[in-house]
Amino acid sequence: MAVLKTSSVALVLGGVVLAACVKPEPPKDYMLTCLHETGAKGSYVKSTDKLGANGLPVILPAAGGEARGAVLMNACVEQHNREAGTLPNPAGPTAPKMMSNGKLSVPQGYDLSTEDVALWKTLTLEQQKRAYEFLKSGSTIQSSLLED
Repeated sequence: MAVLKTSSVALVLGGVVLAACVKPEPPKDYMLTCLHETGAKGSYVKSTDKLGANGLPVILPAAGGEARGAVLMNACVEQHNREAGTLPNPAGPTAPKMMSNGKLSVPQGYDLSTEDVALWKTLTLEQQKRAYEFLKSGSTIQSSLLED
């Protein structure tokens, strides 16, 4: 019986050590792929301090880049990571729901300030839909109101 216990403990410890050595593969960098797929003009960079609701770094426009291009890039990178199963936060936030007043509820699970929530409530339904698309790609409500 003592031999069985010792072997079991060694087997469990071996499994723990092996599990500690195996690291999950980091998400692939799809920036170049998505730049070609989306046709976004200019250049784009990954934010070093801002993550989208999906857990991926937010892609921002750089030299010659545009807000619309960043939205497309963020959506493309998210889709590739979703397909590869490498999204850090696969569950993600929840979509807004249509309310009885004909507008959308405030989206949940996004990093919204009290000013963002207040702004959301003043938007028309079309503006809310556009803002939600921007939020899903890691952008902001305010940027959704800018001209393309």
